[in-house]
Amino acid sequence: MTRPLQTLLLAGFVSVVVVACSSTRHVSDGRTPEEQRRIAEACLTMLRSSLTNEMDIAVDDPRVPEVIRALQPVEIEIQGTDVVIMRAGSPAEYHLSRRPSDPKPWVLYVAGHGYDGHQELIRLDHE
Repeated sequence: MTRPLQTLLLAGFVSVVVVACSSTRHVSDGRTPEEQRRIAEACLTMLRSSLTNEMDIAVDDPRVPEVIRALQPVEIEIQGTDVVIMRAGSPAEYHLSRRPSDPKPWVLYVAGHGYDGHQELIRLDHE
């Protein structure tokens, strides 16, 4: 392969990578990363509490952490390693779970109007 052709191919590859990276949309729920982390950690707290013995959690249950109650949930579900918080506002859903392919990080997803399915918001590297 000639040098000019290699340079042209490399420039083309770099252009494709730059376009792909610049078109990646950062997902936001309007909260700071610290607030998002507190939501994810509160979900983990619920998973590790006596709430895990129940599937549908009453939104006014005193065991629900304040940061979750502040989201004004209309429904809270805990099942296995998943916590789903449904809201009337946007985002309509917060969902904490582990990916089957990589069980170490916990991932907080958001979903609802304006989001393309469940989109990753933040990761926690907790056991």
